[in-house]
Amino acid sequence: MTLNSKIVLYTTGALLVGGFIFLWLSEMNNMLNLHDTFFGKITATAFNSVTPRTAGFNTMDFTQYTVPSLLFIIFLMWIGASPVSTGGGIKTSTFAIAILNAFRIMKGKNHIEVHRYEIHEYSVNKAFAIITISIFTIVLGSFGIFIFDGKLGMLKIIFECFSAFGTVGLSLDLTPKLSDPSKYILISLMY
Repeated sequence: MTLNSKIVLYTTGALLVGGFIFLWLSEMNNMLNLHDTFFGKITATAFNSVTPRTAGFNTMDFTQYTVPSLLFIIFLMWIGASPVSTGGGIKTSTFAIAILNAFRIMKGKNHIEVHRYEIHEYSVNKAFAIITISIFTIVLGSFGIFIFDGKLGMLKIIFECFSAFGTVGLSLDLTPKLSDPSKYILISLMY
């Protein structure tokens, strides 16, 4: 198995488990109460920890989620899917390299080592550039929509922008209420 495959599998596993635990804890007394069985609660939580990073299927009303859950879902939409997939986002490997680089800096090392392999500085710089450009693009889009439709709420605007950037398709029912210029901004974010 290649180093890239290991990084993708470990990162995906961590996001799936971490997403499940976070959504379970934050929605335990909220949206999970809609399910009568323990199995229903587990499957709903597992499904909703996967869908923001990939397909964007919606089985529950996201407008009813708690704010911590929505912020975590925004984070998952931003990371997105793994490389060489049809999913959007910055990709799991880019996120993993950024985290590994943060640990490298904290340890005072000169380069990132994973399983006795060194990650080239070009890959680290590319990951940093992707993260910086993505955040700049999403903030710029959010600011633009806020100028035209700020009365609709900043959290909803940010959610829609991250969803558009990651081509996820999840919504807090804001898109139909947006003005035409704001819709064009969302369309631009999808590209």
